[in-house]
Amino acid sequence: MANRAGGCLCGAVRYELSGRAQMDLSCYCRDCQYVSGGGPAHAIVMLSKDVSITQGEPNEYWTVSAKGRRVTRVFCDKCGTPLFARNEKLPQYLAVKVGSLDDPTVFEPQANIWTKSAQPWHHLDAAISRFKENPELGVAAILEFLRSSAVKLGRLFGKRRGTGASGEARDKGSGPGQAAGE
Repeated sequence: MANRAGGCLCGAVRYELSGRAQMDLSCYCRDCQYVSGGGPAHAIVMLSKDVSITQGEPNEYWTVSAKGRRVTRVFCDKCGTPLFARNEKLPQYLAVKVGSLDDPTVFEPQANIWTKSAQPWHHLDAAISRFKENPELGVAAILEFLRSSAVKLGRLFGKRRGTGASGEARDKGSGPGQAAGE
């Protein structure tokens, strides 16, 4: 994601991204639901050093997460547009809010996190890995990645066979946080 830019609704704050994204994710925690107006926060995780504010000065609001970590949300204090989020324990990363990008079509979600807080009306695509909280590296994460990969492969084969699977198929039978085996 070299040379991408974004900013707030009123144009008071602008930023540029260099380097590549570390991960694209959607967070369903209650704090993100508050900030987004009810939905998940869609974010592209970047190295902090790869994000440069080129115009204006955003404001910050600090909270304590469900895990007990201090988290800041960075926003335009003129129009309120959410721009970034950062965890105090991981200052080397910055979550860039997808809606603030000039071209949000670059977002390709790889994981849904904090799905245990997802609302019953949130739709979780079975082809995207999902985690009840923050993903922990290990066997459970590998199994979840394999499960979501199997769904993607099934859609691909269904599309090629002409069985009507459209690649846009949705996981209509699962609720928030339901992963394989739940």
